[in-house]
Amino acid sequence: MNRLQKFVERRADGKRSGRIAYAFSSANLPSPGAGLDWRLDRDFKVAEEVLADDGLRTVFKQAVASGCAIVVQ
Repeated sequence: MNRLQKFVERRADGKRSGRIAYAFSSANLPSPGAGLDWRLDRDFKVAEEVLADDGLRTVFKQAVASGCAIVVQ
């Protein structure tokens, strides 16, 4: 896939760890934490997220440059 995707790190019960990854492919993701996995956010839309949080522009630029960017909430 040639577009930026959003992945959320979660436990098997669905609880989030607080880490979000932006990458073009799941192959670019770092290893998830113990007992966690990365889940694709199928509702992610780049333009909507940037409009909601202008600070994400820097994160998205990093993802484009290095293949992946991680945000901890």
